[in-house]
Order: sequence, then C-alpha cells, then structure tokens
Amino acid sequence: MIRILGAVLVVAASAGIGFSYSLRLGRRLEQLRQLERMTILLKGEISYGCAALPEALASIGRKMPEPFSRFLEEVADRLSGYPDKSFQQVFQEEVEGNLKQSALTAKDKGALMQMGAFLGYLDKDMQLRTIDLYLQELGQEIKATGESIPGKQKLSRSLGIMGGLFLVLLLI
Repeated sequence: MIRILGAVLVVAASAGIGFSYSLRLGRRLEQLRQLERMTILLKGEISYGCAALPEALASIGRKMPEPFSRFLEEVADRLSGYPDKSFQQVFQEEVEGNLKQSALTAKDKGALMQMGAFLGYLDKDMQLRTIDLYLQELGQEIKATGESIPGKQKLSRSLGIMGGLFLVLLLI
C-alpha cells in the first residue's frame, strides 16, 4: 500500500514539474507581448507626448501589469530624484532587480537592457530608431516563440509524466 502511494506521489510530482515548465513557457510568451506593448507605448510617449523620459516611464508604468509596472515606476522614481547614476545604469539595475522573477530569459533581458542603453542620451530621432529596431527584434522573437511553444509545452508535460513513470519503475 505504501509503495503504491509512493509511486503515485512520484508520478504526480514529476508531472507537476512538467506542467509547471509548460506554464512558464506560456507566461514567457505573454510577457514578451506585454514588453512589446510597453515599448510601443514608450515610442508614443517619446514621439507624440514629448514628455521627459522619467515622466513617460511613470505614465506607462501605470498602464502596465506586473512585473513591468513596478519596473517602470522604479526607474522613473530613481531618475526623478537626484540621479547619482546614468540612465543606462539605472535601467540595467532595475531590469536585473525587478524582472528577476519574470518568465523572461536572459536573452530577453539582455535585449531590453541593450535598448535601455541607447535611450538615455541620444536625441529623439535616434531613440525612436532604437525603439523601432528593438520592436522588430521583439516581433521576430514573439513569432518564433509562438510557433515553438505548443510543441515544447506538449513535450514538457509528456516528459514530466514519463519521467515519473520511469522513476517508479526504477524504484520498484
């Protein structure tokens, strides 16, 4: 009886790991879409709103869901005070700090930091070109991720269940 219960728990735990990874993949795609929306809003604020960068980030932060709202508001707060660091440094620190628990990969965060590196000191036209280039790269990443996610989700769920069954066979 205890062996059967143990076997069921092992299979359930490994299946849970597979389903958890599957959900994380779906969350990454959703967060990439939110990142695209955030960047489009930033482009609009820079090109049409003519707002200062801290004000634009704070305004966008109120429209975005977590974790991006906290990220944008922290960057805006740190820049609004007496900034002891450049925009690039503040942006990178906040990406590393506030987006640590997000589903974004290190590559996604690196691309975001690279875009932030060119926002703080360039003129308006160069900032808009940087944002356009980032949006183009982000669109390609969203398309590639959207195409590959269903297969990866199915694979991760199947591997979770099959891995649990394999462990049960090894333990019995």
